[in-house]
Amino acid sequence: MEFDVRIHRTPEELYAKSAVAFVRKIREISRHRSRVHVGLSGGSVAEGMLPKVASVLRANPHELDHWAPVHIWLVDERYVDYESPDRTDSIIDRELTSQFEIFTLHRPPQPGDYPDLRTATRAYEKYMIDTFSVSKRVDPRSIALDLAVLGMGPDGHFASLFPSHETLSHQSLMTYVKDSPKPPPQRMTMTVPFLRRSRNSWFIVAGSQKASVLSHALLGADFREVPAAAMNQVGTTWWCDDNAAHKIDRHI
Repeated sequence: MEFDVRIHRTPEELYAKSAVAFVRKIREISRHRSRVHVGLSGGSVAEGMLPKVASVLRANPHELDHWAPVHIWLVDERYVDYESPDRTDSIIDRELTSQFEIFTLHRPPQPGDYPDLRTATRAYEKYMIDTFSVSKRVDPRSIALDLAVLGMGPDGHFASLFPSHETLSHQSLMTYVKDSPKPPPQRMTMTVPFLRRSRNSWFIVAGSQKASVLSHALLGADFREVPAAAMNQVGTTWWCDDNAAHKIDRHI
């Protein structure tokens, strides 16, 4: 299998180049779809790439004339109050959706909206199904994101899908984590099967602390040990800086 790996010298260059590619990709998808569904992660995606996307769009406002409406979904979210600095959707709103009307942000619930995390997760999943059901109710198993933009942790986790965790075997669109190895402990996350159905998947990976696990993911590690390896398939692009890529065999 050939891998689509894009290597850039620095994190700054990585975020800038992937942002330009993101704008072009949405335009490309818009040629074939009346609505574009995008899943976004936090971390380097929200904090590194999205400000660059906003800069590109401010410099090229005419670009939006070629886009279909873009629906933004959270690949995962921390189950904390909307006002918490731990929320990813607040960053997305600040950098994108509050600035450009073409985007619609679908925020997962906060504590207090529903009795518990499980009920809140099921509610977000139902809301997703209802939104995808334009003229008639769709089978959840047919729902797919047009583009998922993902990060990867030094342990190989992506979204809130952690090594050896039971959530790796869940089959619905969304699941929940009560005991995340990373704080805060309660989270919602898209599942492995749902993310694998994405028509296009991008990983944004920077830093030498991720070099070993990135190499393992590309070389076919067991996804229960390196969850990101589950996404090593046709349609996935690995965007990385030199530090993250230094253990990759450049000939694979």
